[in-house]
Amino acid sequence: MKRITLFLLILILAASVLAMQMIIHKTDNTEVSISISEIESITFEELLDIVATPTFDPPGGTYTSPQTVTIFCATKGATIRYTTDGTDPTESSPEYTIPKEISKDTTLKARAYKDGWIESEIAEAVYTITRTVASPEFNPPGGTYKIPQVVTITCATEGATIRYTTDGTDPTESSPKYTIPIEISKDTTLKARAYKDGWIKSEIAEANYIIDVIPGEMIFVQGTAGVTFSPGGFGYFNPGDTGGGSYNVSLSDFYIGTYEVTQAEYSSVMAGIHDPNWTRQYGLGDNYPAYKVSWFNAIEYCNRLSMMEGLTPAYSYSTYGTNPANWPAGWNTSDANHTNVSCNWSANGYRLPTEMEREYAARGGVPAQNAGTFNSTYAGTNLESQLVNYAWYDANSGGTTHPVGTKLPNELRLYDMSGNVWNWVWDIWDSYPSGSYINPTGATSGSFRVRRGGGWSDRVSYCTVSHRAVSVPSSKSYDSGFRVCRISP
Repeated sequence: MKRITLFLLILILAASVLAMQMIIHKTDNTEVSISISEIESITFEELLDIVATPTFDPPGGTYTSPQTVTIFCATKGATIRYTTDGTDPTESSPEYTIPKEISKDTTLKARAYKDGWIESEIAEAVYTITRTVASPEFNPPGGTYKIPQVVTITCATEGATIRYTTDGTDPTESSPKYTIPIEISKDTTLKARAYKDGWIKSEIAEANYIIDVIPGEMIFVQGTAGVTFSPGGFGYFNPGDTGGGSYNVSLSDFYIGTYEVTQAEYSSVMAGIHDPNWTRQYGLGDNYPAYKVSWFNAIEYCNRLSMMEGLTPAYSYSTYGTNPANWPAGWNTSDANHTNVSCNWSANGYRLPTEMEREYAARGGVPAQNAGTFNSTYAGTNLESQLVNYAWYDANSGGTTHPVGTKLPNELRLYDMSGNVWNWVWDIWDSYPSGSYINPTGATSGSFRVRRGGGWSDRVSYCTVSHRAVSVPSSKSYDSGFRVCRISP
C-alpha cells in the first residue's frame, strides 16, 4: 500500500513540474529559472556546476616508445590535478601545466577543479610502454679470418647489460656478462642478448667466426705493399755491390712457423730417412729444435710433410717430380745438386721461407710497423741489454740449444727468430740488387744457401734481424735448423 501511495505522489509532482518553470538553486545560493523547453539542451553537469572529467591524448594503451600525454578539461578555467602512482588525485596533487612524458608502465589519473563547482570525476588511463632493447652488434663481424680476432660487442640502448655465449647456446640473464673484448682464436659461434630493467630484452645477435689458421703452430704474416730494408755492414743484408743502394720489397701474405721445427716434428716425418743423432750435449728432447739438418734435409722434410697432409709439395728435383722417394740416389750429397731443386711458389705445401720473408717476419711485420719497432736490431727488441729475454746465444745458452718458445716472442708472436739455431732459407747466396722487387726469391745460381737468425753459439752481432750467413747445402751443423712456411690461400 505504501509503495502505491509513493508512486502516486511522484506522478502528481511530475505533472506539476510540466506546468511551471523549474527553479534551480545553484551552489552559490543564487537562483535561475529555466523553462522545461530549455532543459533538453543543458547537460547534467551544467545544471549542477560539475567540472567536466579530464581526457587524455593519446589515450591509455600499449605503446612501443615513450608517450607525451596531454590532459584536457572541457570546463574553462578548471585546474587539473594528477597522479602517476595509481593513487586518486586530490586538490593537493601536482597541478597539470605541461604535457607529461610517460616512459614506463604508468597509471595516470586526473581530476579537475574549479571554484564554486563540483569537482570532476576521476579520469584514469593505463599506459604500457613495451620498449625493446636494441640488438647487440659485433666488431669485427662474423666471417672467416686468418688470425685470431678480438671482438667488441656494443648495444645502442644506453644502460643495457649484454650477456653472451661462445658455445652456440642462447644467452640468458645468467650467461656471462660482457665487460671486455672477447678473443676468438678458434671456430666460434658468438651469441649476445642485451637486457635493461623495465624493457623487453633484445633479439639474440649471432656471429660465426671461422679462424682459418693453418694447423701446426703457424702464424699469419700480412704482406706489405713495399718496405725498405736498411743496409748493414759486412755479413749483413747489404743491397747493391757497394752497399750504397736501397732495397724495396713487396711481399704477399704468408704463414710461417711459430717455432723452429722440433726434434719430435722432424722425427715424425724423417725417421728412417735421416736420423741426425742428436745428443744431450747440444740438446735432446721432443721440444728441442732439430739441428744437424742440411738444406737438402729441410727441403725433403717440407715435401714429405706436405704429402702426409694431402698438400701440393712445393719442391721438385730436376725431372724427377715432387716425391723424394723418386729422386735419384745421392741427390742430397753433392752440393752442386742444390740448383736442381726448383720451387712451385703457388703450391700450398710447406717450404722454406725466402730470405726476405724471414727478415720481414723477424722484424715483426705489420704489428711492428704499427708500433714503430720494425727497424729494431733484434727480433723483439732494439736493445742488446734486453736480448737475453728474446734469444739463446753465446752469453746465456750454456753451450747448447734450448726447447723452442722459452724466450719472449717478437711482435708477430714468433719465437727464436734471433738465436737458438740458425734457420735455413730458400735463397742462394749473392749480393742483392738495388731497386724494388715483388716477392724476391734470390739468385738463380751460386754455391751456397743462406741461413738467418744466429744460433746458441754466436755473439750478439750474429743474432740481428739482418745478418746473413752462408753454408754449403749439405752442411749439417750443431747450430743449424729451420722453420717452415706456406703461402696464404
